[in-house]
Amino acid sequence: MKVFLKLFVVLFVFGMTSCRDTKAEDAETEAAVQQIETMQEETEALTEEIDNEAAELEATLSELDSL
Repeated sequence: MKVFLKLFVVLFVFGMTSCRDTKAEDAETEAAVQQIETMQEETEALTEEIDNEAAELEATLSELDSL
């Protein structure tokens, strides 16, 4: 009888820990992924803007050199 009681307690504890709610963790992970993707998009936009400004500056410098 003690063996069955111990087995029941172990199975009960195992069942309680394995059936926990992971929706909050999934939502947290999704929010973090969205934040990272947003930051990547902003970084790409800033990189393009910097590249465009650098090209404009190079063109201006080349015009000044030709004078």
